[in-house]
Amino acid sequence: MKKIALLFVATLMCGIVQGQESQRQRLEQHLFTLASDSLRGREAGTDDSRRAADYIARQWSEMGLKPLFGNSYQWPFRLVTMDYTNLVAVIEGNDPALKNEYIVIGAHYDHIGVKNGKIHNGADDNASGSSCAIEVARQLLARQKELKRSVIICAFDGEEKGLFGSKDFVNRHNDIIGNVKLMMSVDMVGWYRANGCLELEGTKTIKNSEQLLSPELLGIDIKVQFKPFENSLMTATDTEPFATAGIPTLAVTTGLKSPYHKPEDDAELIDYEGLDRITDYIVAITIATSRHEGKLGSGRLSPKHHTKHFEAALAAGFNTCHLSFPEATFKGKSYYGLLGGLMLQYNFNKYIGLRTGALYDYSHAPLPAANDAFGKGYAIEQQSVLVPLTLQLGIHSSGMYLFIGLGMYYGYAFDGRYYGDVPATTESYKLSCDPNQYGLTFNFGLRIGGHWQLDGTWYSPQFDLFDTASGMPVARKKNYTVTLGYWF
Repeated sequence: MKKIALLFVATLMCGIVQGQESQRQRLEQHLFTLASDSLRGREAGTDDSRRAADYIARQWSEMGLKPLFGNSYQWPFRLVTMDYTNLVAVIEGNDPALKNEYIVIGAHYDHIGVKNGKIHNGADDNASGSSCAIEVARQLLARQKELKRSVIICAFDGEEKGLFGSKDFVNRHNDIIGNVKLMMSVDMVGWYRANGCLELEGTKTIKNSEQLLSPELLGIDIKVQFKPFENSLMTATDTEPFATAGIPTLAVTTGLKSPYHKPEDDAELIDYEGLDRITDYIVAITIATSRHEGKLGSGRLSPKHHTKHFEAALAAGFNTCHLSFPEATFKGKSYYGLLGGLMLQYNFNKYIGLRTGALYDYSHAPLPAANDAFGKGYAIEQQSVLVPLTLQLGIHSSGMYLFIGLGMYYGYAFDGRYYGDVPATTESYKLSCDPNQYGLTFNFGLRIGGHWQLDGTWYSPQFDLFDTASGMPVARKKNYTVTLGYWF
């Protein structure tokens, strides 16, 4: 009987200890799980990533978090040939006038997987943010009565491959996006001590941010650096699709002090005391912004996010070129050439844009001999600068941008010559070819992940290549180009 009593007491004490498990201990548990070798770096679209999503969903389910829609947290989506999954939950606010407005807290759970045979566990990037968001949700659920606006918790997939998850969220439900008043992306928050502070990027997108976000006024012992806007053109987090939709955003981070995208980014290196403070602080600012009855947005966006109206790209590719002869019944053979340069585009809205640029074009094409139209003949070689001007029409879908364009172009041929079996009577190419060239263009293509774009363009000339006084036949140089571009 005594042994049974002791066993009962021991079991009871164990339950009490488990029930008193601290937030810091839970953060450590989440992080060591999500950044374990067994998940092999959580590459988006893989079984490893799906197992990470299952872990987060179990944590949400055990604490009683409600799905935003239906009975499942999962929002699957497909991009090209890969399947991805966002997880989305909601904590409802209590104010009748504000509960249909939302604060969104997002953290991507995917990482880059296995590279060169080495597992990249991504403890800081972004098991830290995912773990933090789990505990933020737990605290907000316990303090739900303090919320006026509702809070959406998102675990995004596919961030590393091009912000796929957050883009799908924004593109899928315009009714929700129209009521989102603030979005916070919790991305790489595990190195507070090394960084010396927590960074909030985008504070100027929020009205009265100094008061709403002040650690002192919120009673949180944490050092925070306010940055008015996100500035880096070479990095992005899940704030970007929300910001380009006109929503105030905060990128919450401890910076790039950790072994970013390296195999050494492991759970043992995380500052758990700092992560614990950051979790409390995010909870505090979420409650403060949910209770703010005035307008949250300042109407200002980061210049980085404004650049989605104005985009630039570096492009390179190849062309096929041939000569057509309107007065004859045949066309010349096609030869390959090269091109590359800068493209610029101004987007009036998400569907219509105006594109221009400057492309160096090297092309060459055979010119049949007068005495043997179908023989080897000789060829022309030309170097020129092409300046297209096209109206682009496009649609966005699941991280992809499909488009077509119609317009015109101007080309200046600054160098050219004949080569091959050139007749002795042929004059200098520069003297016989008009350097000012122009015509119509038609292009189509696909952009994936917001940056990489494959583009095909027809150049249909509206000029005669040779001066009629040269004695050369009426000819037109037609190009078809294929380019790969990276848009900033």
